[in-house]
Amino acid sequence: MELSQKLMQWNRPVPRYTSYPTALQFYPLGLTEVTGALKRYDTSQRPLSLYFHIPFCKTMCLYCGCFVILNRRPEKKAAYVDLLLKEIALAASAFSSKRNVTQIHFGGGTPTLLSSDEFDRIFDAVHRFFSIDPQAEIAIEIDPRTVYEDGGEKLCHLKKVGFNRVSFGVQDLDPLVQETVRRRQSEEMSVATFRMAREIGFEGINVDLIYGLPHQTPERFRKTAIRIAEMRPDRIAFFSYAKVPWLKAHQKAMPEDAEPSTQDKFRIYVEARSIFQNAGYVGIGMDHFSLPEDPLTQALHQKTLWRNFQGYSLKLADDLLGFGVSSIGFIDSVFLQNAKSLEEWTREIEQGRFPVFRGFVLGEEDKLRRWVIQTLMCHFELDKKEFQALFGRSFDAHFAFERKAIEELKSEGLLEESEEKLLPTEMGQLFIRLIAAAFDSYLKPEDHHAKLI
Repeated sequence: MELSQKLMQWNRPVPRYTSYPTALQFYPLGLTEVTGALKRYDTSQRPLSLYFHIPFCKTMCLYCGCFVILNRRPEKKAAYVDLLLKEIALAASAFSSKRNVTQIHFGGGTPTLLSSDEFDRIFDAVHRFFSIDPQAEIAIEIDPRTVYEDGGEKLCHLKKVGFNRVSFGVQDLDPLVQETVRRRQSEEMSVATFRMAREIGFEGINVDLIYGLPHQTPERFRKTAIRIAEMRPDRIAFFSYAKVPWLKAHQKAMPEDAEPSTQDKFRIYVEARSIFQNAGYVGIGMDHFSLPEDPLTQALHQKTLWRNFQGYSLKLADDLLGFGVSSIGFIDSVFLQNAKSLEEWTREIEQGRFPVFRGFVLGEEDKLRRWVIQTLMCHFELDKKEFQALFGRSFDAHFAFERKAIEELKSEGLLEESEEKLLPTEMGQLFIRLIAAAFDSYLKPEDHHAKLI
């Protein structure tokens, strides 16, 4: 079978597996499940991660798949920060002592729409209610357009309050692509903000790119890939455009006839991957790259790499508290998602209640399959003996029902198998989500997921 035919066959909608079970499986949770998870966690000595969702954007990028609220009113943003401070105090009240925090991440939306004073207020509250580890990773997603005009003043303040890793959203340097997706951000701006961050001394600088956007071609995107590799960010995240117009109606405004074909999108991915690796980057999972000395590369070699809602990351804590509208946490094997309506989230916090509206309590089978999927997604292999040592059962016997899917993946040239291991082939590593999906007991054909390519 020709590669083009195989690509069409493999281009099936499957989850990205930033969690297992995926958010599609979340269901309404009551106060008992929420407080129970927090109380059980309180008896542990485990460290904690914090995630802050800042949903506001001034304009909508047409490719966006995030939870975003368009807003140009400073007073609305200020009110949101006031509520975040209340939510921080509310969450901390569930614990008998200040918990040790080893990881903090600000995502959005556009977190850098917050003012310096608003960042100060949030970090003052975090320090008041939690104990931040001196070695903690404190990261933020940055829209370069929000930190360019002031000549680095806001970037300096981010460093001052404690951020040590920044992720710049670039997506593509091509002006035509930028105009089409309404992300007008010149190459000069992207390069200048990157250099400012280097001069300021951030420990880690990431650049985020997207492939599969309208007017992208292998030839045009090659220029972006080469330029980014020349800049030498510590990490590159190279995400496939998740086309989900049934969930994000604004994506319908992009011209479908300008989107790259399945074959061209795959070429963009493969050629850019080659450019990054030839420039000295180490491939991390299916869509990240990092320099050899970066902690993410070390985590790959030490088999401590993790995948979460931010993509591939360091696993500095098993438990995560999410703050802000729509944010997702994970406490003592329970996913907790906050209300997705700003009004509902506001009402719950003002009433002194946890704003969780749905989630998922993992059972033993969920934990087992979560480990399998995480292991495949992060390490491109699965050791059957390790599985048996961890879960006390034979891998082959436990996944007898999945045997047909495993054999199909082998026949398609995506997977190899021995008595001891499952090993994705070189092509299987690029389509690792298909292999992981074989172990997803909740995946249904009618579920809406973005296609692989």
